[in-house]
Amino acid sequence: MALTIPYNAPAFLQNQSTDEIHRRMMNSLPKDIDKSEAQIPWDLTRPSAVEKAHLVEFTLNETIKLMFPQFAYGEWLDYHAHGLVIERRSARKAYGNVTVRATAGTAIPAGFRFATAAELAPSVLFETTESAVFDAPVDGNGQVTKTLNIQAADAGIGGNVPADAVKLMATPTTGIVYVSNDEPITGGTPAESDDDLRERLLYAMKLGVSFTGCDADYVRWAQEVNGVGAVVVDPEWQGIGTGTVRLFLLDANGEPANQQILDDVYNHIVSPDDRLSRLCPIDSIVTVVAPEPVEVDITATVLLREGENIDTVTERFKANLAQYWKQASMDAAIKYVFVGAALADAAGVSNYLSGSLTVNGGTADIAVALGQYPVTGTITLSQ
Repeated sequence: MALTIPYNAPAFLQNQSTDEIHRRMMNSLPKDIDKSEAQIPWDLTRPSAVEKAHLVEFTLNETIKLMFPQFAYGEWLDYHAHGLVIERRSARKAYGNVTVRATAGTAIPAGFRFATAAELAPSVLFETTESAVFDAPVDGNGQVTKTLNIQAADAGIGGNVPADAVKLMATPTTGIVYVSNDEPITGGTPAESDDDLRERLLYAMKLGVSFTGCDADYVRWAQEVNGVGAVVVDPEWQGIGTGTVRLFLLDANGEPANQQILDDVYNHIVSPDDRLSRLCPIDSIVTVVAPEPVEVDITATVLLREGENIDTVTERFKANLAQYWKQASMDAAIKYVFVGAALADAAGVSNYLSGSLTVNGGTADIAVALGQYPVTGTITLSQ
């Protein structure tokens, strides 16, 4: 969970409002002049009090925040990260494949675009990552079926679509008779937030930046790749002394990482084509896989605060769960009481009825084995 530390203004910057500053200014003037509001002394000193209050209450506090990674933000947080050779992860394009059937001889260039239908949401564009010629094998209808790799035209979560969503060509082309994605298109993630970057930065500051190949190194290396979320390290998984290291990866959306992310992490850490860029120890054998998802269905009866609606609260609860699943994986258990805490902490929830909360139909903790990771299933909140 991203670390949030409250900022408290130092004592010397407190009690510096416009009224407090102006009152001190008035008190320092001679006692035998009229200092009431709208008189010349009051009018001449008030603007200075306003400016000083802005300097002290805002500018100096913001300056102090920017000096420390715990409170810095934006490009200033990036500067702190640069000191430890950490870069903010950029947004990543969703990736997957489509099954295309076309008449024999049809050619599709790299960058050819397919799309989802524009129904309740705008159409999402995808492009092929390589060219293809539909030459063989030809079926009885004179058609050829191929599986093509595609990626979203734009980076971000908008490219994550369910199976059977990519059905159209952006520009109709003679020869293509059928297109669909048999599996969901996944891995589209937004640019790394300040909180997530701060978490990685403080983690590196606490543990140090090493290249010994300890567990913390593998977590850090994997999370340097765009789109990577939680990382679980399984050292010596093929036996003591084998040098084998297995990494289980989730993407930044809390879903099992797709093959492209897995490959990118492996290439980043092992660098098989350029050993001088290799990060892991020379004798280590690295395997990068996605964990087996453990779907968690939750039901509860909630009491909402005035003005809140159940759909918005459900989304906030899901966001809290996505953060908690990281801890649950480390604890090797989904703890019933912590799921309840994630629900109670969702903005807009006043309380939930005792006994109404069920996790996969029960109220007991659920074991999470190594190589498994909780993912949010069906959330049913009622009032």
